[in-house]
Amino acid sequence: MKATSLLTFGLLSLSLTAAVGPALAGEQYQKAFDATYDSVSAGTKMKMHMAADGKGMMRSETEMPGGSKTVSIIDYPNHLCYTIMEAQKMIMKSAMKESGKPMDAVEAKRLKATDLGSKMINGHMSKGWSYKTENGTTEQWIDEADQVMTKQSSKMGSISSEMNLKTLNMGAPSPALFKVPTSGYKVTAM
Repeated sequence: MKATSLLTFGLLSLSLTAAVGPALAGEQYQKAFDATYDSVSAGTKMKMHMAADGKGMMRSETEMPGGSKTVSIIDYPNHLCYTIMEAQKMIMKSAMKESGKPMDAVEAKRLKATDLGSKMINGHMSKGWSYKTENGTTEQWIDEADQVMTKQSSKMGSISSEMNLKTLNMGAPSPALFKVPTSGYKVTAM
């Protein structure tokens, strides 16, 4: 895999942990769902699959052109993120500073987020927020009924990324999606 592809995977994983997490987890965890997104990061088109089990576990899969795939499993109750690079048989395990909070008025105030109001995004009435992160800025739109991200735009340094919801199924996905592989992988703590 090219170094630029690894960098894009890494930045996207960090972006998901930092930007998607706050909107999707917290004391009351995200409802169970399974969704697909079209994504563009650093000019590269990718397909994404995201799922939550309703108990604090989230999974995101990013598939690059050519078939390379990275999987992130976020364990909010234990404040851990596992980034799994299947082709390299590597897992990067990292601690998360925060467990994530749902994007509501309290969390928006903490993030000093700007309320963008409500509008229809990808067929879902969504509430929008814009806020600065440690490494850039993020604009997020969250489905008002199901609390699932419908659109996100981020800029981290010179790299811009955007995700758009394509399909959404509410309900519990297979528990196997949230298992971190233990056999045949080298785990590196970050």
